[in-house]
Amino acid sequence: ADNRTLVYASERDGKWDLYRATIVRDEEKGFPNATVLREERLLPESKLERTCPQFSPDGKQLAFIEDRNRLMVVDLDSKKVHQVTDGSTWYGTGGGFDYRWSPDGRWFALEFIGNRHDPYSDIGLVSAEGGEITNLTRSGYFSSSPRWVLDGNAILFETDRYGMRAHASWGSLSDVMLVFLNQDAYDKFRLSKEDYELQKKEQEEADKDKKKESKEADKDKKDKKEADKKEETKLITVELDGIEDRIVRLTPNSSNLGDAILSADGESLYYMSAFEGGYDLWKMDLRKRDTKLLKKMDAGWASLTLDKKGDNLFIL
Repeated sequence: ADNRTLVYASERDGKWDLYRATIVRDEEKGFPNATVLREERLLPESKLERTCPQFSPDGKQLAFIEDRNRLMVVDLDSKKVHQVTDGSTWYGTGGGFDYRWSPDGRWFALEFIGNRHDPYSDIGLVSAEGGEITNLTRSGYFSSSPRWVLDGNAILFETDRYGMRAHASWGSLSDVMLVFLNQDAYDKFRLSKEDYELQKKEQEEADKDKKKESKEADKDKKDKKEADKKEETKLITVELDGIEDRIVRLTPNSSNLGDAILSADGESLYYMSAFEGGYDLWKMDLRKRDTKLLKKMDAGWASLTLDKKGDNLFIL
């Protein structure tokens, strides 16, 4: 959160553990130009393996995977550790599973083995405090790569549910899917382009009036900062009833997928797909259902990520 601290997993003396590197000199603002770093083990040494660290959105907690199958969270101030999953929902020993913090820091979206149906994985939702995992997909196929989108109102994921099947090892074709966590977000997504534009214009007018009233009523900059902070950490509404009816297939056809990401406004899907040779970058307008090749790349592999504001797409 402060852009001066980096936590990473490192294998030393035959065991994986978490380490924290901090910029020492105050005048040095970022890691690329830092000349002096202080490194320390994050947690007391033990026989446990710890990998795959992720900061919580507010930077006060850190999630990690313990012994390759348990999701844990540590409070960075008190160093208290609590368990989120108990290890019974992941059987692989290859190094962990996909998981993501929700934007409000209250939930995790994760890949897990539902109904002991290994190796087929589902997408689950679990409280950041721990507890029972809610199975969001229940498909009996491989579902993976969960990613929070639409301000936390939906989870993007990949599945080979609709594609051609592999009979020996790998090679199944996949699709990009969305599961909506509440009815309001689902209803907005299903609007026609005309209805969406009309609702968007009405919302902009309402926001403009609200901003004007707020500016007149709130002259204290401190109060304004606190209000902005509260708005940034808006709590996500999770409605589990009927969630199985709020799962949408986005891609127009199954393919050999690399990675996928939704634009900040939820209007465009960007994804890496290989039809001829390597992976190329594709874009789909979700209102018009129009798909086009954005960039011929012929890449061996690539991952996609957006900057914080959602203005720039990075291809790694």
